[in-house]
Amino acid sequence: MKQRHFVLALIAVAAVAFGCGTKNVQTTEVPKAVPTAAPVAETPSQHYTVVDHDTLWGIAGKSDIYSDNFQWPLIFKANRDSIQDPDLIYPKQDFLIQKGLSSEEVSHARDLAMKTPKYVPHSKPRETLPLDYF
Repeated sequence: MKQRHFVLALIAVAAVAFGCGTKNVQTTEVPKAVPTAAPVAETPSQHYTVVDHDTLWGIAGKSDIYSDNFQWPLIFKANRDSIQDPDLIYPKQDFLIQKGLSSEEVSHARDLAMKTPKYVPHSKPRETLPLDYF
């Protein structure tokens, strides 16, 4: 009889430990992840603040910019909202310098620089630029 009580007690403990009776199991639907667009890789860039006697030609030639004077049209294009005439830039202007440009963009800029006529001094922005830099 002691053995029967022991077995019943063991069953009771197991029932409490593992639960007894039926349980209502509710399933909840996990919302599916909404696909998002892959992040667009931004073109790396930096800023350059113009100082006295700077030119786009000189800025482009700096080793920490493009190390190539002939890439000055890239600076002009990236800052078209603040540069009316590529020959006339002013101290304290802040220019965006785009990096990681395609070889086609660089080649096009170099071609434009080579086709640009020789500098003729002027103090007011030209109404018509010698080339379409865009």
